[in-house]
Amino acid sequence: MMRPICCASEGCASLTIDTSPAAQGYGAGQRKGRAVRRASRAAGPGELRKALLFAEVDGGTLSRLSADVRIESLQDGDLLFRQGSGVAHLSFVLSGYVKLMRTAPSGRQTLIGIRSDGEMIGEAPMGADEIHTVSAESVGAARVLKLPAPRFARLLKESPALCAAVMRDSKASIARLVGEIEALKSQNADQRLAHFILSLCPPGEDRCRFRLPYDKRLIAARLGVKQETLSRAFAKLRAHGVRTETRNVQVESVTHLADQYDRLGRAGIAVGRSDAEKRHDAA
Repeated sequence: MMRPICCASEGCASLTIDTSPAAQGYGAGQRKGRAVRRASRAAGPGELRKALLFAEVDGGTLSRLSADVRIESLQDGDLLFRQGSGVAHLSFVLSGYVKLMRTAPSGRQTLIGIRSDGEMIGEAPMGADEIHTVSAESVGAARVLKLPAPRFARLLKESPALCAAVMRDSKASIARLVGEIEALKSQNADQRLAHFILSLCPPGEDRCRFRLPYDKRLIAARLGVKQETLSRAFAKLRAHGVRTETRNVQVESVTHLADQYDRLGRAGIAVGRSDAEKRHDAA
């Protein structure tokens, strides 16, 4: 059994949505994206080790990094930082989800990705006077770890282990982007959703139940499809043993769903469907 590679499990760049005050949608521009005072506490090297970037960094470097590190608790819609603002901290998700959004001059927003446990939020600062290229907002309750950007940038020049960790992370990010581009160009909505579902199935279980991590509007944006296209894809997956009720999902056979991946791709060229319909499903 071979599982396909898809951007869904990594948080791919995707759908552009209108979040102007007059528009309807989930965007931060109308009702969320609030910057509020949040509960925080000090953190140490042990908490830093939970960040994937620091998994192989030596203890001495982590101890130096841990000075002034804080853990903050976020509520749904809390704004961690805004696009165009100066990079004051390097942040990581300890639990929950944080979405990255890029806003065009017109006010339209594009979901760039969704970060989860252990992942870095944004990019590692290399020096002073850097700015955020995206905005970061919590999706539901989340906990994030924040360390001062100047301290990180200084130690980056002094620690070969930390420099190597950033290089590994950059290499992984490039590989992820290549996978996202491939998925967006070669996979239809059914395949993207199938892989997203497979990525949420507990390891070692062939029949499983779980709850979607966030609402279907955000899932559609993450997969780069329209909401109505996502609804049709969920309906098609019922024939392959995937049952949904609101955010609850049941998969009758993980093995069967993974084996049907290529067939889901060929389903887009079924006899009797017009070119316009196929283009609409791929949108």
